[in-house]
Amino acid sequence: MSMFSVGMLATAQEVSVARFQGDRQCAVSLTFDDGVQEDYTLIAPHLDRYALKATFAINASVLGDLDDHYSPRMTWEECRSLVRSGHELSNHSWSHPHLTELGDDSLHMEIARNDSAIEKETGKRPVTFIYPYNAVDDRVRAATLEGRICNREYQFGLGQADSHQTRESIGQWLRQQIDEGSWGVTMTHGIYTAWDHWEEPWVLWDLFRELAYKSDTIWTETFAKVGAYVAERDAVRLDVVKKKGIITVTPSLDLDPVLFTEKLTLKVSGMPKPGTKAAKKVFGYRAVQDGKNLPLILKGDDLLCDFNPYGGPITIEPLKTDPLAGKTINIIGDSYVQNHRQPYENAWHYKVAAKHGMTYNNYGRNGGAIAFDRTNRNFGKALYVRYADMVDEADYVLVVAGHNDAYFVTQSKDSLAAFLEHLEDFYMGLRNKYPKAKIAVVSPWNVSYEGFPVVMRAIQEACERHGFPFLNAATTSGIEVENEEFRRQYFQHPSDRAHLNPQGHDLLVSWGEQFLISL
Repeated sequence: MSMFSVGMLATAQEVSVARFQGDRQCAVSLTFDDGVQEDYTLIAPHLDRYALKATFAINASVLGDLDDHYSPRMTWEECRSLVRSGHELSNHSWSHPHLTELGDDSLHMEIARNDSAIEKETGKRPVTFIYPYNAVDDRVRAATLEGRICNREYQFGLGQADSHQTRESIGQWLRQQIDEGSWGVTMTHGIYTAWDHWEEPWVLWDLFRELAYKSDTIWTETFAKVGAYVAERDAVRLDVVKKKGIITVTPSLDLDPVLFTEKLTLKVSGMPKPGTKAAKKVFGYRAVQDGKNLPLILKGDDLLCDFNPYGGPITIEPLKTDPLAGKTINIIGDSYVQNHRQPYENAWHYKVAAKHGMTYNNYGRNGGAIAFDRTNRNFGKALYVRYADMVDEADYVLVVAGHNDAYFVTQSKDSLAAFLEHLEDFYMGLRNKYPKAKIAVVSPWNVSYEGFPVVMRAIQEACERHGFPFLNAATTSGIEVENEEFRRQYFQHPSDRAHLNPQGHDLLVSWGEQFLISL
């Protein structure tokens, strides 16, 4: 774990690096061995359906062999397609031998030749290694770790012909990862061919679905990304000093910044809540690193922000003057903005604006979508067009949308392509219309229906490209959509999964307020 040298830090406050990105309880990396063609034709479409990214370990010597006695293998073009989709290719050696049985020259040839082939064909050199037959000793480990983030040395066999996994056994394993706060790494080969194939592949698809809809608890990412985060988390040193209410956190990390590129999540616990006796004159908190504001997210009682572990000191300071007072906020979106069958004055964003004396302009339309015109249902034009109707002047522009787009992106590949194109149009249009405003995006909360994971990932990636701060309600809001008792108490109707009642919106006032204040 991270080391801390702490000066003048109040015991009621604790500064740490979250165990996993976004302070989620556990992490899962899905890895697929041997480059069998079913990884591309059967597995990848289901991963993409749920916007999950995975790691595919390949042996270049047999790639493209459709007549292989073990299983038909992927082609290089299929591998390139996986990389373009955000998946990882890992080195599984050139020809899949027992590496522990090779001499030094043969060992290094197996590693280097596969690295070179993958880099030549895809433009990306592998940064992880997966051992054939799981065969490793100290000599092999040293040779394969050179210039890499991590190697796979433990795994959960995810198959049925040999591992005999069932829906129940997989569910038990996943619950164990959550309970123990572990990084679970799965190992799968093919579906109907190759080692440990499946009699019931729908059990695997159900796991993908569960991972997608538990994004508030489980961080599912490639082996390289989780491996980099874990290595950085365990190696980073934080020097923490508190003086006159300001916490200064100075990170230092002695890892290769070319390989280890993940931002870390800083977690600050025990900060006095604005308005309480301990922070009576505090309006909120702001975090700054290298001259840039870090969006501060309130998750439960903790403040979270993602930071550069190679960057300069992070200052977290209480704001004694109200940064929102007298400002203008334009908020645009769907029924999360118009508030469905209740007045928008009941919504959390209006309550935040009213609390701070902001000029508030609401451009919500029930049933509205980012990318799809719904005037034929009286739900109005798509947001990528409708944003032009907003007043030209604003200090803050807040987008809360995407719920309805998830229904449309599943209709066809053309629908998804249209969504991605118009999402880009929308964000570019907002930046051009409001060059001086602080533009931010808030996602819908986690809803278990088709299309939602794809829309969520697309919105987050678009925000990263455009530099828009992103408040992920699916992972931080605490809105328990699938909890019937929670819906009965906090939603407009027990069967509703989108629209909060006034008491539900009250749960989000501090959450949304802190995000806006930190921008």
